[in-house]
Amino acid sequence: SRLSIFAGSFELDAAEQICGSGLDAEELLDAVASLVDKSVLIREESGTVVRFRMLETLRDYGREKLLQSGEYRQLQRRHLDWYEQLALAAEAEWISARQLDWIARLGREQSNLREALELCMTDTPDTGLRIAAALFPFWLSQSLFGEGRRWLDRLLAQDLERPTVERVKALYADSMLAELQGEIPVGVALVEEGRALAEQSADSVIHALVAYSDGALALFSGDLRRAASRLQRALEMFGAREGHGHLLRIGALHMLGMAHELLGEMDHAFECYEQVLAITEARGESMYRAYVLWGMGVVVWRRGDAVQAARQLEQSLRLARQVNNPRTVATCLEVLAWISAGEGDAHRAIVLMAAAEELGNSIGSLAVVFPTMLVDHEKCERSSRRVLGERACEAARSEGRRLGLDAAVAYALGERVPGPPASTGGTSPKLTKRERQVAGLVTEGLTNKEIAARLVISPRTAQGHVEHLLTKLGFTSRAQIAAWLVRSCGVPGRGLGG
Repeated sequence: SRLSIFAGSFELDAAEQICGSGLDAEELLDAVASLVDKSVLIREESGTVVRFRMLETLRDYGREKLLQSGEYRQLQRRHLDWYEQLALAAEAEWISARQLDWIARLGREQSNLREALELCMTDTPDTGLRIAAALFPFWLSQSLFGEGRRWLDRLLAQDLERPTVERVKALYADSMLAELQGEIPVGVALVEEGRALAEQSADSVIHALVAYSDGALALFSGDLRRAASRLQRALEMFGAREGHGHLLRIGALHMLGMAHELLGEMDHAFECYEQVLAITEARGESMYRAYVLWGMGVVVWRRGDAVQAARQLEQSLRLARQVNNPRTVATCLEVLAWISAGEGDAHRAIVLMAAAEELGNSIGSLAVVFPTMLVDHEKCERSSRRVLGERACEAARSEGRRLGLDAAVAYALGERVPGPPASTGGTSPKLTKRERQVAGLVTEGLTNKEIAARLVISPRTAQGHVEHLLTKLGFTSRAQIAAWLVRSCGVPGRGLGG
């Protein structure tokens, strides 16, 4: 019954630490094997990873037994502690060759992480903020902007408004995600709260985080001089810190490069990007390397070398595919479209722009989030439309919208384009009446608890329905369910984003 503490599935290391009290590793393994033999647990193998899952009815029964025995609260606490440490370990090793492993692991642990965060809502919101802020790089890497914002918003609302590093770090993460979804006023409010808290504290980390948040907000708002000034200040305050400070420094350095680039200060921009590239290449990191290769590609393109620019953008695209980052893929496709238009290939330009737009829509963001870059976007669209004419342009747009992430990357790289994914083309998966109900409520922006109330089921059952729906449709975020339902049925949604 102890194993019923897990939501979804689990791996042996988690079971050993959370449920293995009084058992050595061999005894635990024997116990798990016995439960598999009895069909209490289902063994799931994917590559080198083995996970175990309990049927929902058995899990509910197991939890009832734990409640009766008085073990439930203790195991719940151990579950929370384990997943807090998992999130913090991932954050600490983010700028390393282990980044892709951590992305995969956190992806597999989504249900358990959500369960841990839900527990924090009532018991320990400060712990929840610490976990959520540690998960920010993961949410960023997977473009799970809406997912991250929902947790951060809820935890910030529960936590006392004290000038702690945890709260200010969460405000920074929440503001960044809001700005990536184009919600600048929300970003302004979050950054202002951070500033107010910083005035009550002498902690240098808090002041550095506020300077970083302020600089990022200025960048997304188009106030480029302020962005460069505040990001430079944040960099000076972060210094050469290792661990999470190192991660923040790399992020700020990347954004400072963006500010210089948008100001037309290409040498300064390239210098920032080269610093990030030197660190990330040496450590085998992927996410920020993809970011700065994109930035370098834009700089080189603006300097007039379209061939070298395309090479760097293609490198970024390959890394973004490894990371599975729709947003970085979209930004690469967008700039490759500009290059194609400049080379006279209007059809390819429109296909790439449409694919970028569709990916942006699927995550509640845009391929172009910086106001000064909209000029290039509009110029590319106008010139390509003029060359193709309306009918051919719309045909190219339809082609691009149908691609999906993998096919769009393959198209951009000149690889064989795979068949259309279930999410964007071909025959849509058939949903049961209940699945369609749940999809509709997700599209309305309802949480699992709100879905449960609407359908008169338990929140855990609602969570199970949503997870099953994500698996069936081949998606990773609720926003993709919403986008799919809008496309396939014309159902209006609230634009969840993550």
